[in-house]
Amino acid sequence: MKKTSHLLLLLPALLMGCVNLPASGPTASAVVNAQGKGADSALYEVVDITDATLAVLRNRPSGDLASQFSRHPPAPSQALTIGDQIVVTIFEAASGGLFSGSSTPGAPMGSSHSISLPQQTVDRDGSISVPYAGRITAAGRTPGSLAKAIEARLANKAVEPQVIVSTQGSAATATVSGDATGSARVALSLKGDRLLEVIAQSGGIRTMPQETKVRLTRGALSEVTLLDTILKDPSQNVFVYPGDNIYVYRDPPIFVALGAVTAQKDYPIDKEPMSLLQAIAKAGGLHDAQADSSAIFLFRREEASLVRALKPNSTHLMGSDPVPVIYRLRLNKADNYFYAQQLAIRDRDIIYVANSPVVQFNKFVTMVRGITSTAGSLRGVAFAN
Repeated sequence: MKKTSHLLLLLPALLMGCVNLPASGPTASAVVNAQGKGADSALYEVVDITDATLAVLRNRPSGDLASQFSRHPPAPSQALTIGDQIVVTIFEAASGGLFSGSSTPGAPMGSSHSISLPQQTVDRDGSISVPYAGRITAAGRTPGSLAKAIEARLANKAVEPQVIVSTQGSAATATVSGDATGSARVALSLKGDRLLEVIAQSGGIRTMPQETKVRLTRGALSEVTLLDTILKDPSQNVFVYPGDNIYVYRDPPIFVALGAVTAQKDYPIDKEPMSLLQAIAKAGGLHDAQADSSAIFLFRREEASLVRALKPNSTHLMGSDPVPVIYRLRLNKADNYFYAQQLAIRDRDIIYVANSPVVQFNKFVTMVRGITSTAGSLRGVAFAN
């Protein structure tokens, strides 16, 4: 009787200790019930993975190079710019004109009715000099349109003049840098140069494509994507514009697996795309003796617009900053395996598998047994004395 009464006296303390039992992370109910509660910085949304969820995620903005820079024309303009080096060649239809008797040793085709002016650089004011035509604006014009402008200036001075403008060196460059490639300022050709061409001209890539990221910055726009993605999807190999900065660096994409999985650690995303189901398998699968198969959570940050599409009544309707989202998967339901097969893992995702409530109860029982065993031992020692 005394033993029972002693245990009853200890029961409140034991129950309090049950709340603080050691665990590898929050329980499923703790994750779900805490959403939308606490400081603004701690707010998050819990979204069940369903057909509707997957449909929204499939239509999400890709956030890749092609979509970010789609507002620009397919290829950069061939317009001349300050610093370009050009040669102007003027032809006349007959002798007796301004340039007929002025052939130079370098005149094309040996014609006595033409002259090639010395190479000149487009000045800071964007203009060049042409004899008998004066200063003509070159910057912002293509070689063809500049030739027509010179012809118009010479129309009443030379004999049916025709002009050819050729470029000898372009001031239009892009900068390539980073630990995964050589650093260089690459001159862009008038035909237009794509991203991979410019990177190749800077010295190529020294790391594996699946571990290499490319950041393209153009003015206020900046986007990062895997080199492997660019190689597999030609639409990502966008045209490079004068002044672009390209930073190429090694940064292997990873996900982190925590909780009741076989091995808790970070894992490389070594294939694109990798599904949630494949990621769980890569972590060794669920721990048979601990995992709650109805409580598998995927943590990531999503754009506010996407969260509004997922949950129209979200408290984040007015915000614009990325929102913490926890996707919930229930692998105790057969159809959820198909969902897990369709949801792609992204760089820096966190997968958390909650412990089964039975595990916490077993820990509590073990703790009670330890206390009663210790009490029995102490009582035995007291009787012995």
